[in-house]
Amino acid sequence: MKQRKERNFWPYAILGMILTVVMLGIWTIKIAVTNPVQMSNDYMMNYQDVDENYNELQARQKAFMSKYEIDLSRSRLEPHHGLVVVRVTDKSGKPVVGADVIAVVQRPTTNKYNIELKKFRYERDSYVSEPFDFKGVGRWNIQVKVKVGDDVGFATWKAFVPDAK
Repeated sequence: MKQRKERNFWPYAILGMILTVVMLGIWTIKIAVTNPVQMSNDYMMNYQDVDENYNELQARQKAFMSKYEIDLSRSRLEPHHGLVVVRVTDKSGKPVVGADVIAVVQRPTTNKYNIELKKFRYERDSYVSEPFDFKGVGRWNIQVKVKVGDDVGFATWKAFVPDAK
């Protein structure tokens, strides 16, 4: 009578696990390459510059905020229509004239839809941007950089734009 030879499957299991790990590694790299990291632009700078100069930026922001206040509460973001209104006052509440204002309207999760606003007119104690059109509902941020003489300050206003019905 012929004796049956038993098969041993554990070498196949080990090989299968190694192939699974290699395939998951390839899949992870593919996903990472097709979905690149979005560059942060806090302080309207790339993150390397912010990282290198963070202490200086914080000191300048603290010095600015000890002299001035930035109010963005009059800004409006509505479906397909936006307007950024920046009110800069000194600590006594007197409006500051002659400030340089730059703003970026952006999605919190991507830089794809950024709208840069560099032209502001001084009107009724505030700096007002030109009206702009933007597409998209949901969360938006308005980041503002205000320069008064040698002082530079930053402010962020978060808004939610509801769906137009």
